Amino acid sequence: MLPHEAEFLETMGEWTRVVMRHSMHGLIHYAKENGLSMSQTIALFKIKRNGRCGVADVGKDLQVSSAAASQMLDRLVQQGFIQRSENPEDRRGKCLTLTAKGQAFLQKGIHVRQRWIIDLADSLSMEEKRAAKETLVMLLGKAKALEGGVKNPHCEGEGTIHP
Repeated sequence: MLPHEAEFLETMGEWTRVVMRHSMHGLIHYAKENGLSMSQTIALFKIKRNGRCGVADVGKDLQVSSAAASQMLDRLVQQGFIQRSENPEDRRGKCLTLTAKGQAFLQKGIHVRQRWIIDLADSLSMEEKRAAKETLVMLLGKAKALEGGVKNPHCEGEGTIHP
């Protein structure tokens, strides 16, 4: 590896650590203030992203068993953040969707998480914002190209949902 490549990777690593620390710090405190664990918060974001999904999908994302995911999700149902309903395409499976309370929690969580980005942007000149945007757009394109195929969300007991 060439010295400039090592410096680039070191800088990217440092940037990633700063982004994660600032964006997650506020979200972690917000979740705790609302009586939720990070696993529960991550589950809510997964359900939001997919529109609806099954217990096994959440368990897979969190790398826990379906039984452990089901217990955690039961608490979210009891707290009114999500609802569990029959999968209309396979009655053996269940679908999870956000309630209005769950959606409101995530909206505020996103704002809390992104607050530092607004503060950072406010500290940049217009020229710095243009240069940063150009670089970020290029990096986003490269990162998306590395992601590969994106799976369609689905509920338990069925293949793929076509919205």
